[in-house]
Amino acid sequence: MIYKGNKMKNHKRDFLKKAALAGIGTASLGACTHYLPTGSTANFYINHPKLPKVMVSKKRIIKETVGLRPFRQSGPRVALQELGNKTIAHNYGHGGSGWSLSWGTAMLAAELIEKTHPKTIAVIGCGISGLSTARTLQNKGYHVTIYTKDVYPNVTSALATGTWSPTSRLLNPDRLTPAFAAMFQKACQYSYDAFQRLLGIQHMVDWMESYSIRQEKPSTDSYNHYSLHDKLFTSDMDFYPSSTLLNRRENPFKRSTVYRSPTTIFNIPVYMKMLRDDFLLAGGKIEIKTFNRLEDIDNLPQQHIANCTGLGSLELFGDEELMPISGQLAFLVPQPELRYRASMGGVYFIPRQDGVMLGGNGINNNWDTTPDATVTDMYLEGVQEMMRRLRS
Repeated sequence: MIYKGNKMKNHKRDFLKKAALAGIGTASLGACTHYLPTGSTANFYINHPKLPKVMVSKKRIIKETVGLRPFRQSGPRVALQELGNKTIAHNYGHGGSGWSLSWGTAMLAAELIEKTHPKTIAVIGCGISGLSTARTLQNKGYHVTIYTKDVYPNVTSALATGTWSPTSRLLNPDRLTPAFAAMFQKACQYSYDAFQRLLGIQHMVDWMESYSIRQEKPSTDSYNHYSLHDKLFTSDMDFYPSSTLLNRRENPFKRSTVYRSPTTIFNIPVYMKMLRDDFLLAGGKIEIKTFNRLEDIDNLPQQHIANCTGLGSLELFGDEELMPISGQLAFLVPQPELRYRASMGGVYFIPRQDGVMLGGNGINNNWDTTPDATVTDMYLEGVQEMMRRLRS
């Protein structure tokens, strides 16, 4: 009995020692979690991303531009036309979707030209549509010469936002037809696949997170490309990631309704340089030439021509469906640490290699390319408001 009693006392002493050591260990762990809040409890309370802020100031503005989107009421014209002894494949009128659909409509235009079995082809225009069409034709084995009155950076494509927006000011929704929808779906899928193959090459194409901060009052922009998106995209077109409504713990902004989605941006300067350089390396030629009337086209030595003149087709081909929709941009000093874009109340910012771009307006049938100081002020105020709502 004595032996058993001593044994129980020893067990009791061991238990107290272990309990004391466990208490010290628990206290140490508590101290660690105080300084290093990486455990599950800390993440439960705070797990929204900490985003760097845009440095918003008039003094940081490096340039302001106004570009003219070539909007066409019934959408981009991708069609073949016989004109005298010339065969013309039209590829113009993309509105605000020119960059996004560039490879797709270039492919469709090239397919039209293939039916005529030419060897040499002229491309009129040296913007994103012209260069993409020229490269697509070269890849099919054709000898291509580009005729243009201007080259980058003096082309409309240089003044674009440079983001994935395949339905932006694409057409008048009342003019939508099943034939156009089928054409769009083919072009959109092809373009998306082409851009993904360019990922990792000098950041010409990048993915980044996009935050849409919704306000109680809807945007005053009368063009609703979201409804057009719903009409054009089928259930099979699930290649682009959908947006997510963020809960409070995920939301980096002090606003209840915020959507996050990954999106694609195009770094326009390096992208345009790559297209031009690749075209020339593949044996292409660029000639500076102005086209004022159809006789100027008839004088070209090539019999087969791809027309990628954008708004130029209004005067050159008399296409009365075309009209300009101006869009003003302001650029701030580049901030390489910014890896997200955001929009609120019709104003957005997008970080690119050539600057932090601010934009958001569109004026129908406006040919004026003079930047408006009040529009830039509106952009600055809009981005400042977003930064005030960004959680620190």
